Amino acid sequence: MDEQTERTGWPAAERRQNLGLRAAFADAFVMIEPFFDPENGWGGHSLEHLAYRIVRDNFPALSGEEVHALVVAAHRVYIERNPDRSGHLPHPSELRRASL
Repeated sequence: MDEQTERTGWPAAERRQNLGLRAAFADAFVMIEPFFDPENGWGGHSLEHLAYRIVRDNFPALSGEEVHALVVAAHRVYIERNPDRSGHLPHPSELRRASL
């Protein structure tokens, strides 16, 4: 039983709107996490722009907006998990939408 159910007696309502995208996130993150790592950069720059191609190639059913949302979410998760190795990355809100 989760915390919400224990407190109120009612299960929490699902707030996520795109469960398919949520399901793809774990697999996509494993594929694109290396592009955020500073050791894999080129000339002091990260390679997150390549993450878009990897996601598009491996998840062809996703729309351009979904690909962008997934890469931005993965970028944000990488920063949260690796605060000492993410100073080279721009803030997720600064990510431009790649031409999809």
